[in-house]
Amino acid sequence: MERVKKKYSDLSLRKAFVLTVLITFCIVVVLSGLSIWGCLKFRRYLLPDSNEVMLTLDITTTDGEIVTLGCRVRIGEETPLPLMFAEDESGPIIENYDLSSIETSVTKVENSYNMLTPKRKIAYQGCGILMIVLPAVFSMAGILFCGFFFYRQKLNKPLKLLSEATEQIADKNLDFKLSYASGDEMGHLCRSFEQMRQALDENNRELWKMIEERKMVQASIAHDLRNPIAIIEGYAEYLQMNLQTGNLTMERILQIADNMDKSAKRLEQYTESIRAINQLDDIEINRKQIPIEKLLEDISEDLSFMAAGEEIKLNRVGETPKGFVSIDTSVLYRVLENILNNALRYAKETITLSFEMENRFLTISVTDDGVGFSEEILKNKSRLLTPAANEDGHCGLGLTISRLLCKKHDGRLELSNHPSGGAIVKIIVKV
Repeated sequence: MERVKKKYSDLSLRKAFVLTVLITFCIVVVLSGLSIWGCLKFRRYLLPDSNEVMLTLDITTTDGEIVTLGCRVRIGEETPLPLMFAEDESGPIIENYDLSSIETSVTKVENSYNMLTPKRKIAYQGCGILMIVLPAVFSMAGILFCGFFFYRQKLNKPLKLLSEATEQIADKNLDFKLSYASGDEMGHLCRSFEQMRQALDENNRELWKMIEERKMVQASIAHDLRNPIAIIEGYAEYLQMNLQTGNLTMERILQIADNMDKSAKRLEQYTESIRAINQLDDIEINRKQIPIEKLLEDISEDLSFMAAGEEIKLNRVGETPKGFVSIDTSVLYRVLENILNNALRYAKETITLSFEMENRFLTISVTDDGVGFSEEILKNKSRLLTPAANEDGHCGLGLTISRLLCKKHDGRLELSNHPSGGAIVKIIVKV
């Protein structure tokens, strides 16, 4: 039985509806046929038998008297005459008469409605009404049964689940699961709804994560802005206090002006970084099909020129992947420039570049021979915002921007340290 229910549940709505209608139609036809057959059978029972005749005997007695006797007999049945008129209420009949001279006559019994008794007429009419009413009743009952059965088996449960799921989403609750095991259209609809819920839940989590990360970025930038602002304010107060007394030498004034200029430039860099981060949301990924060999050759050549300007040697290791990739080169170059500028700042002599292609993901590794990342940065390497580090560490909003650009390109940015020293930054983008 469960197997039959499972097969019916997996049928498409159209096939299930047609099957339900056909089965219901067959049941209605059978019940209607049985009811009509029963009514006809009963009506035939009520009417006189059309094969019966009235046998009349005119018998002349020994006294010369003529006696008429009648009896119903069935055509085709052989019954001895003495048995037909064996006896009546007063006793034996045939035995009292002389059977030497008998005249017979046969009259057919009338088989009609008019021959019925009043009660039988009512029963006969009732059968005629039932032959019309019962098929109509069975048809109406079949239509209602077909509709209710189809709705209950194929529509009721999935519609209820979808309604409850919609209410959950309207209440901003995505922490539920919609499950309906069926192979029909409603099952596909429920599974599609569940996929939509999962996508909404994932997007919601990503949105909240992005909002929290943006709050952290803003808080970090606000914290970092305090330092140059405090320096500028401190030097301004120092100048106000000492310029009037004439205790400051020109050399000291120039030194203070130089420090204030550096702090102002730091403020300008922070402002530019904030503007760049806010513009990342407007960046659209425009992929183009290009040969991966040419892309990597161009990347190596451009980065070599950047490294040569800083008197750092750029080495390329590993084999070049083959084939074509779909990638936004402007986004990739922007990430590479940020990462290489950071590596050039801390590298001693050499920066190593390697490429790897696996499962439609391109990995570009940039390794320097500097001091590597601090423990605080590596501890929070999965966060969008890289924690501020000291002068000897790798930090800055460039990593934050690069991480955001990698995520927009369906990738990620991984940070680690080489066992022999130096930082490793892996740029992983989907191609």
